[in-house]
Amino acid sequence: MNRAVIRLFSSSTRALQSSCKEGTPITLEIYKAGKPVVAKKDEEYPPWLWTLLDKEKQMEDLKKSDYFKYKRRQVKKRNVEQCKMNNFMAKMK
Repeated sequence: MNRAVIRLFSSSTRALQSSCKEGTPITLEIYKAGKPVVAKKDEEYPPWLWTLLDKEKQMEDLKKSDYFKYKRRQVKKRNVEQCKMNNFMAKMK
């Protein structure tokens, strides 16, 4: 049975929002003495911060900056997947 799949994409992307409201104390006590860290407005953070969770974007940037490291990650990922598949197949016997 063939099914046609239509994907609708919007041209505008939603801006990511922080999970903490402005002024919320964040428990990042790095130093014993010092003032507590407080969440800022989303606009006060650098733009690159919002791209850290985007794996595809990170891999694109890595491919452009350090191709050898990119390929090493790809090989490692493939090896982990192969090990998982081998373990799964061993349990099936």
